[in-house]
Amino acid sequence: MTSERRGFPVVLSIATLAVLMVLLGLGAWQLQRLAWKTRELRKIERLQSAAPQPIGPVLAQAAAGADVELARVAVRCLPAPPAPARLRMTTDAGAWIARALSGCRIAGGPYAGVLADRGFLAASRGMTAPTAPVLPAPAALTGVLFRPAPIDGPVPAGFAPYLLSVETERPPAPGVTPAPYDVRSGDSLQYVGAYAPTWFGLAGVLVCVYAALLWRRLHPRA
Repeated sequence: MTSERRGFPVVLSIATLAVLMVLLGLGAWQLQRLAWKTRELRKIERLQSAAPQPIGPVLAQAAAGADVELARVAVRCLPAPPAPARLRMTTDAGAWIARALSGCRIAGGPYAGVLADRGFLAASRGMTAPTAPVLPAPAALTGVLFRPAPIDGPVPAGFAPYLLSVETERPPAPGVTPAPYDVRSGDSLQYVGAYAPTWFGLAGVLVCVYAALLWRRLHPRA
């Protein structure tokens, strides 16, 4: 007795096509992000060897709408009296430690100043709620501009919408060790694009399974 030939599986074909489009879309998206990652890594490589720029022209570009994140800058802050530092808790080598943030006021330019992350407060290591110390106002800083994270707290009114991660400070702040952010942070670069082969591979498997099912449906065994 011979099995009857069944009709074309419309529902199965539509479902397979929909899933295939999703998998191919995810793979293409990963490739786009891989291209973005490559551009970002090249930008970071350039920054690592770039000389600091005066902060004034850089912030002028920011005020005009340019993205100046990761720019390496040098700034001479206006004289100011000592003030309590703003503390942000983080970890270093497995221990709690505070980062000391202070305002650096700037003469002229589109912004009144920039908030500077001066580095680790040595006396706070191992503490979860240290007392904010009174620190001398920053004088001469070099570092890299980052967009502040919510954990950094609000930027003072009139200040640039960036946080200066200090690499060097002259004169150094007492008890504070500069601990610049890692511009390679691959906080989001490490695995970008890594899954593109996976999505395209799954799309290939789906096509093979669909083809096998379609063949068996249209060519049943006797």
